[in-house]
Amino acid sequence: MIKIIITKNEQKIKKIEITGHAKSAEYGKDLVCAAITGIVTGGLNAIDQIKPDSCESVVKERLINIIIKNDSADLQVMLQTIYYQFLTIYQQYQKFISVREVE
Repeated sequence: MIKIIITKNEQKIKKIEITGHAKSAEYGKDLVCAAITGIVTGGLNAIDQIKPDSCESVVKERLINIIIKNDSADLQVMLQTIYYQFLTIYQQYQKFISVREVE
């Protein structure tokens, strides 16, 4: 299962942590993992182009951490977009993904 933890403080996203593997299909053909990977990759690329140096990211196999360093309203819009995209995948594939918010 893919586990996504969104850490917030005062309704602002401060960290996104993604761990695990969906196991909805054999490795390399898993559409749930591919969807989450696409969302994160696209989101990080956008953040890097629009708000460089605003986040620290760690990307490893079965682990992605995005830690906010220099917050702004624009960055929060991008992070919220990523979050709502995760929720869209979650609505369809709850057996393979969990999304949780913590303060």
